[in-house]
Amino acid sequence: MTSPVEETAADDDRESAEWRRGGRTVLFSAVGFGSGAVLFVLTASVFVKPTMQATGWSTSEVLVSPIAVLLLTACGPLAGRIADRWGARRTIVTGLVPYIIMLVLFATVPISKFTFYGLAVATGIVGSFAYMVPFNRAVASWFDKGAGKAFGLVGVGSAVTPLLAIPLVTLAVYNIGWQAGYLVLAGFALLISLPAVLFGIRERPRQEEDLSGSRGSESPADVATPLSVRAVLRTPRYWIFSSSIVAVTASTTAFIANLQPMLLDGGVSLAVATTVTTLFSLGMVIGRLGAGALLDIFPKRKVAVAVIILLIAALGALSLTLAGSVPIAITAIGVMLVAASSGAESDFGAYFLLKEYGRTNFGSLYATALAFSGIAGVSYPYLFSAIRDSTGSYFWATVAGAGALALGALAILVFGMTGPRGSTSPSDRAQSPAHRDTATVDAV
Repeated sequence: MTSPVEETAADDDRESAEWRRGGRTVLFSAVGFGSGAVLFVLTASVFVKPTMQATGWSTSEVLVSPIAVLLLTACGPLAGRIADRWGARRTIVTGLVPYIIMLVLFATVPISKFTFYGLAVATGIVGSFAYMVPFNRAVASWFDKGAGKAFGLVGVGSAVTPLLAIPLVTLAVYNIGWQAGYLVLAGFALLISLPAVLFGIRERPRQEEDLSGSRGSESPADVATPLSVRAVLRTPRYWIFSSSIVAVTASTTAFIANLQPMLLDGGVSLAVATTVTTLFSLGMVIGRLGAGALLDIFPKRKVAVAVIILLIAALGALSLTLAGSVPIAITAIGVMLVAASSGAESDFGAYFLLKEYGRTNFGSLYATALAFSGIAGVSYPYLFSAIRDSTGSYFWATVAGAGALALGALAILVFGMTGPRGSTSPSDRAQSPAHRDTATVDAV
């Protein structure tokens, strides 16, 4: 019988081997992801006021990030399925090239509502192939024991890059014109993201993934005969967990899209609002790294980790109702807590699904969960701006955002409470009635 010390040493050796083989992919995935389509969403609030002033449109009319988020996530299952079958690297390149073209058109084509929304739709569709799912699929092929930290580091790219991108976009928008900001985004994708993907990302050979189940791992990530996509989609627990992603995405997307105008309406100066908006990225870094590390350290307490982080973020969101009337430090902390939940939720989605259902169909299952968050990702930012337009403030919108974070925590708690008790080894799972009932379903 192996002692706990020996088991810990074996786990450490195994994780070290994962990092030796897959660390390069994690690094370049972080760079590529952070400089690609995700920047279109993360810098969206910078464009709101200048676009309103240039076009005369309302707050709701100039919001294109919700459209992009809907399509980035709605098209995710297709991107995930392609990444599962044909490779993540090829999928990402397929999306990045037309994404860059769409940004250039945003900056150069005369803008009407038809072209404005048409380009937003096209950007969301092509951007989905260079969004979160394919990058995490590339990383999932290499990692199991260190999956939490690996997913977290990939997400850091989407938190660190905006520290540079948001000030540059703001500078271009307010000094040259709102369309110039899209050229800045195109530059990030062309000069940073595309080279990182082409020359940095390596994928684990599929035959190694298929054989990994014979190595004695107790992680579902290494199950040789996982449930099919169709079988998983028939289980209530998958949808319970997905509802958490929906709720948290709704809240954080709304805050991202409306953060700068929210702060400006509260009486915060443009310089301070830009600084605090940039801190959103720092909060995402903390959330990504912190959540990923905690998940790897406390794998048997992953539900508690997720619930606590989301509830703290809900309190941070409530503090934003006082923006402009309290010291800016309090507002900055509130923004960072909300941002931390955004970063952490990306870890939660990838980590829980990898551990629960394995890596074979990871891209498809992860993307499907994200796809159903697309509706909320569209409706909540518009709900925020609609509340602001009708009431003259963001107070009740902020309360709604905090409530969504609390609902996300509740969904994860229910997911954990309805899970199987006892051993979670592949052999035991294979003998469970749920597994036997669904194992005969044809693979999708």
